[in-house]
Amino acid sequence: MADIFSGGAAREHAIATSCRAKAAIVSRDERETGERRTAHLGHTFGHALEAANRLFRSPVPRRRRFRRMVLAAEFSAKLGMISEQDAARHRTPPCFGGACRPICKDIAGFAQEGLADADALMALMAQDKKVKRGKLTFILLEAVGRAVIANDVEPSLVRDFLEAQTGQA
Repeated sequence: MADIFSGGAAREHAIATSCRAKAAIVSRDERETGERRTAHLGHTFGHALEAANRLFRSPVPRRRRFRRMVLAAEFSAKLGMISEQDAARHRTPPCFGGACRPICKDIAGFAQEGLADADALMALMAQDKKVKRGKLTFILLEAVGRAVIANDVEPSLVRDFLEAQTGQA
């Protein structure tokens, strides 16, 4: 796995394999009504974090993009959907090459701008196009490698999770 992050043939193979897999999923679900939606693991968290980065005109480093998936795994564990051990597999090498420290604590400058708190991140999540009738849509894990769509997550649970991630709790 570390070879993928260092570049070269391993990375090229991983990218080609991923592109073929995504193309197959897109061809089976062109309108993103089922299987294709589950390819967006952690998107709701990523949407808020990327929106906050755009407010500061700060690019999201490629390695940080993996962290949305770590947040999804950790939130899945908090909800009891997967074990803490399974969530830990997403936080530690070789999963994402050690790129995944707690992301909310790692966003420089957000605190002074009022964007590192749970309420601000919740407000950014609410702007996601996948919000339906005021409800957030999460792609979470029911097992390692098996994502599910969760439309019925209580906002208070999301807020509590974000508070813990930002160090507010």
